[in-house]
Amino acid sequence: MRDRVRQLRVTILADNLAAGGEGVLAEHGLSLLVEADGQSLLFDVGQSGIVLGNAARLGLDLTRAHSVVLSHGHYDHTGALPLLLAALGPKEIIAHPALFQGKYARRRRAKPRPIGFPGGRDALAERGAALNLDAEPRALLPGVMTSGEIARTTDFETIPAYFAVRAGRGMRKDEFADEQALAIRTRKGLVVLVGCSHRGVVNALRHAAALTGEERIHAVIGGTHLGPASDEQVERTIEEFENLGVERVVACHCTGFRAAARLAEALGDRFDPGGVGYQFKA
Repeated sequence: MRDRVRQLRVTILADNLAAGGEGVLAEHGLSLLVEADGQSLLFDVGQSGIVLGNAARLGLDLTRAHSVVLSHGHYDHTGALPLLLAALGPKEIIAHPALFQGKYARRRRAKPRPIGFPGGRDALAERGAALNLDAEPRALLPGVMTSGEIARTTDFETIPAYFAVRAGRGMRKDEFADEQALAIRTRKGLVVLVGCSHRGVVNALRHAAALTGEERIHAVIGGTHLGPASDEQVERTIEEFENLGVERVVACHCTGFRAAARLAEALGDRFDPGGVGYQFKA
């Protein structure tokens, strides 16, 4: 990918916390509006549709977003999709082919809880969605592309065993082959957007750098899934941020308070917890 985005703005429209903007709402979920050189797209949509009201309160026009990229099939990233399509009209939906795979959370002595996309193909088709399901990287705008399936190369980033997918009549551990990131080349370096980083935030950064040929990583924005991670994984992640030269870490959604506090301690003003209304510019 040779193109670079000259002017980038990323706005958080759904997150677990609210950062700024009078009357904006928060929820367990994530949605980012990406505006690059006069064009825009949505990366994830949250779970309940608060992105619509939040965008209006922040003075942002979502009708201009020509497509929606889904990081993976969990409800807190995909659930609002039918509502958005009903409000905004037909959109191109870009995701992995396993988007509609049955996903569950399994806890001891508890019935498996469905946590996948709450709708289905029919619900999207009824609203005119144009599904573009691809496991390979895809160029979306000049300087902006999806990661495709994220390679797992670290030895310390783990996927909790309680995440599962349907496999015939049973279930198996979810390896999150469907998870994709967004890689954006800017004049300051690479900006990587992550949904939940189930396959590891460092893996996502390494993969994006290898994919784009961009060695400088200016920022990572999104969920890092360090909430349930061990102290060792958090510390190794911080070490890798330093090794990779990451200049800005906006770790929100599933990062968790404990990990966010440690990131803030280690990274100082290079860290931000994000929140609805937060805007990143490059």
